[in-house]
Amino acid sequence: MKRKFGIRDYFVWGFMAITLVLLAFSMVVSILPADVEREARKMERIVSRKMAVLDKYIHSSLTADKTTWTAEYDLPEDMVIYRYINDSLQSWSNQFFVINDDISTRVVFQRLANMRNTISSPLAEVTEEPAFVNYGPKWYLVKSEVLGARRVIAGLEIINSMDDESVNGVNRSLRLNKGYSINPLSTSGGAAVMLEGRPVFKVNYDSFTGRSLATHSTLVWLALLSFMFGALLYLSNKRNLTRLLQVIAGIFVVMVAAYFWGNNIRDDSKLFSPSIYADGEFFNSLGAVLIASIFITTTIFCLFLTRKDIYRRVLQGNRPVRLNILITCLVLLILGVAGYTHLIFSSIILNSSISVELYNLNDLNVFSLIVYVIVFSLLLTLPLLAIMLAAALRKRFGYPLNLHSSWWKILFSVLGATYLVVMAGSLGFQKERDRVNVWANRLSMDRDISLELQLRTIEEQISTDPVIAALSARENSNNLILNRVAGNYMYQISQDYDLGVEIFPSSASPQEIAYFSNRIANGTVIANGSRFLYTRDGTGNSLYTGVFLYYSTESGVSRMLLSVASKSNREDRGYASILGITDPGQVLIPAKYSYARYASNTLSNYKGNYPYPTTLDEVQKSELLDIPSGILRTGGYTHFVNGLSDSDLVLVSRQKTEAFNYIVATLFLSLTLYFCLLAMSLAQRRQKTQEKNYYKSRINATMLGAQILTLITLATVSVVFVYKRNNANLRSSMSEKINSLQTLLESRFRYAQSYNDLNTQEAAMILEDISNTLRSDITLYTTSGKVFRSTTPEVFDKMLLGTRINQEAYENIVYRNRRYFINREDTGVSKCYFLYAPVFNAQDKLIAFLGSPYTDESFDFKTEAVLHSATIIVVFLILLLLSRFATEAVVDKMFQPLSEMGRKMNAADINNLEYIIYERDDEISRLVRAYNLMVHDLYNSTRQLTQAERDKAWATMARQVAHEIKNPLTPIKLQIQRLIRMKNNNNPAWTERFDEISREVLHQIDLLADTANEFSTFARLYTEEPVEIDLDQLLKDEIALFDSRDKISFSYMGLDGAKIKGPKPQLTRVFANLLGNAVQAIEHEQEEAREQGRKPIQGRVIVSLRLSTKEDHYDIVFEDNGPGVSDENRSKLFTPNFTTKTNGTGLGLAICRNILEKSNGEIFYSRSFTLQGACFTVRFPRFK
Repeated sequence: MKRKFGIRDYFVWGFMAITLVLLAFSMVVSILPADVEREARKMERIVSRKMAVLDKYIHSSLTADKTTWTAEYDLPEDMVIYRYINDSLQSWSNQFFVINDDISTRVVFQRLANMRNTISSPLAEVTEEPAFVNYGPKWYLVKSEVLGARRVIAGLEIINSMDDESVNGVNRSLRLNKGYSINPLSTSGGAAVMLEGRPVFKVNYDSFTGRSLATHSTLVWLALLSFMFGALLYLSNKRNLTRLLQVIAGIFVVMVAAYFWGNNIRDDSKLFSPSIYADGEFFNSLGAVLIASIFITTTIFCLFLTRKDIYRRVLQGNRPVRLNILITCLVLLILGVAGYTHLIFSSIILNSSISVELYNLNDLNVFSLIVYVIVFSLLLTLPLLAIMLAAALRKRFGYPLNLHSSWWKILFSVLGATYLVVMAGSLGFQKERDRVNVWANRLSMDRDISLELQLRTIEEQISTDPVIAALSARENSNNLILNRVAGNYMYQISQDYDLGVEIFPSSASPQEIAYFSNRIANGTVIANGSRFLYTRDGTGNSLYTGVFLYYSTESGVSRMLLSVASKSNREDRGYASILGITDPGQVLIPAKYSYARYASNTLSNYKGNYPYPTTLDEVQKSELLDIPSGILRTGGYTHFVNGLSDSDLVLVSRQKTEAFNYIVATLFLSLTLYFCLLAMSLAQRRQKTQEKNYYKSRINATMLGAQILTLITLATVSVVFVYKRNNANLRSSMSEKINSLQTLLESRFRYAQSYNDLNTQEAAMILEDISNTLRSDITLYTTSGKVFRSTTPEVFDKMLLGTRINQEAYENIVYRNRRYFINREDTGVSKCYFLYAPVFNAQDKLIAFLGSPYTDESFDFKTEAVLHSATIIVVFLILLLLSRFATEAVVDKMFQPLSEMGRKMNAADINNLEYIIYERDDEISRLVRAYNLMVHDLYNSTRQLTQAERDKAWATMARQVAHEIKNPLTPIKLQIQRLIRMKNNNNPAWTERFDEISREVLHQIDLLADTANEFSTFARLYTEEPVEIDLDQLLKDEIALFDSRDKISFSYMGLDGAKIKGPKPQLTRVFANLLGNAVQAIEHEQEEAREQGRKPIQGRVIVSLRLSTKEDHYDIVFEDNGPGVSDENRSKLFTPNFTTKTNGTGLGLAICRNILEKSNGEIFYSRSFTLQGACFTVRFPRFK
């Protein structure tokens, strides 16, 4: 009968339609020509709405009291408002990245790092007409509004060139599509965006970086997901081998197409980029691995869905070789998937920039998540294959394997998680060691070749500079010469290096001459004929010293030392780490590492918190160099030893990863795997199982819900406490930092009267010294909030940051009199904390504000908080699981008397009434006592009823025996009476009739004997004791008794070692009866064929002994190629006295069924699939 088209089929076609629509849309969008006019009109609408919002803030600032601070703290981050009173900046919200914001006159403003260069304020050019202008790394739409003495200059950020996450740096709130860019009106092509009827900027389309196959990759992934859902739903509607092959073929074609699609977008998608991961031509990206893993996972899942049809086809014909092949294939699949998972996981760890070590939280990213999704999906296919293998083994060898138990899930989860952590830890450490070797090789390179080339080109000009020569003869001219050198010759170098000038006139003291000579003697000339020497300073950093001699007729020979030194670890001090600024040739090593370089067994260079020895004796050096692996673990640290020579080596150290971190990672992965397995098991659970344990499941669910709520509450409170504690510690650390900066600055500048006194070269050296001491960048602001001095001036000169103090800090310090202010700010690259404080002189006069970014990485509060929180969550989840098991155990024990009562009630009959022993005195004990009382009463009533039923049964049996005996006696009596009459009448024919009547009488006597035997068997049903029986041998013996007919062949497929327990004579009769029925049915059909002139069929009887689909049972199947049983007679097949034979009693099958039921077996009939005749299946419990 053809299956009707149902709702699930509509869902299948719905998913396929969605797939086609998504693919078509993504392809059409990719090939359609760009529509810059439409993009420009969309931009107009968005910009107009945002400018309308900005106008409201402008109006608010214009109408506010001009004497009050009017910073708009709810102003969106992409908007800026400056309010001027009489052309003096009075308040601001957010900042323009400009050096000079003074619009009072067209004055110029000196750059911080280069005093020769000046710049006028671009804000003075802003008018009431919106204009598209560039301030530093950003482009704005700016406009100005005037109301009396008030003037507001406002801007909307359009482009931020430092934002790598948005499309071409365009403000993400403008929602510019990929491939488009925003440019000034002077750019050729494109479409102009109009604002208030005037063009302000253009939208252009970049044909090189525009639309590609990756433009709408999200749509392609959604289409792929929709196809997978549709394919799996199509298979689940009819789980057979034909559909399985169709679905696998379809998925394979789609995955191949997705693989080639990924190869085409590798330049536009990080997922398919070889820079993330590549290992060979096939696995050339993480996306390729993902696609291959999706195919493997879905294929195995499809196999699991169709396992029943696979078993049916394998078991058809009862051929063990098919089952052996299936078992072999499943074993190979399990080994193949496990091997593939291992190879892929190892390859990703070793050949990618992806970190999968869960305890290194700062190194994890979205690609780490994708890797674990891939590995988890592959690992979760192993239980599915194991379940299929266990079922096949049970059918083949009878080994019962329960892979659905909680202990199996726990074991698999723990083993899988342990494997992942061990692999990630071992291979990750191997990759780390290779990375450290690279760092060590770079750290071994002392000299900066690029700098030396620059010094060679300018040293002659410095030596012949007449201004420097004249200044060298004057006293206290160091700063003037330094400004001359930095401004004229070494401006670019001064951005990355600290410059210093020391003058030694002809009248210098002997100590100064000795110092000069010592500096020269310890240096190495960078090149023949060069005036620059290479040395190391007191901290081990590289130092270049230039030696210059100047002659004057008045003062004689003056000696000048020009030092060029690397800025002191600027990447750790603040702005550099925030904005990604690094020194040329600087080796970027994460903050968690410390390193030391030893030259001639003496510490020459170091960084970090580890206390390296200043010198190495011969024993220490030999111990380090003799370590075979180059790894030393001691004192809670892991040291990577790299020997450069017999006396030079580099040590890179980090804190050792604690075993506790590995345990937490293992537990976290174990719980994740366990919950995945649990979800898969719940999806397979049937409704009837839930109804079977209705009350128990409700109690378990209620208690589990209460425990989950309690544990979630406790975990939440713990996590919140940890975060608050860490935030308090962080605040405390930042408070100590800003207090230290404030104290040092005020002590060093206590005699300054204004910020101008801090804007000198001497003040700059003091500021640099404090910065190096506290390892923090320092910026000084005027009392009006304007930058005038910084230890990293290039960030302001390059307009990477605004030159105004944060508006909230200014208000809190000036108007609310806060001693310091800590604020989290967005620099355009990242968010970090900035520390602000006022600087007072000895007379408590405010002379400046100090600002410092907080980037202290000596202790990572965020990582510690996340790790602590993860630990708490993992521990609570484990407690939740343990409490779940404990709750189930308690509930099971509580329901045990009820379950025992139900079991005994189900098993109760007239001969089997059991009491329940329950020793406790509680609510259940009353129910148990009532049950035991009922059993006692029922036992007495049952004995009386049994006796009455037994009397009735024997009366019924007597009537049945009388009836069965009377039937053949009547014809015997009539025939004998007829024969007597013929003899008495001297009828000569009586002798002829004697033989005929004798045969008939003998036949009727045989019927009487059969009837007596049937009733004898029925009488013995309750008397024979069960014994252990070799079922395989018993069937062989019975078949041998019947296998003597020429026209009927017997086939037997047995199972060695099949043991059962039952009444052997009665079971022998059952098997003999079934075999006899088969033989009689075939012989009857052969006889009818001969009578009708047809060729009789060759009779076939097949007996099969195999493991049943019902657990702990055997199936004995009797099949023949006879006529079988008609449909109308099937319902009466096992009814007493029903028979289709002319000479049958109708008791055979009824007695067989009764014998089997009394032995906990069963028998049922079906049409033989192989022989098309009758098929009787006897199901009998196994004997263990």
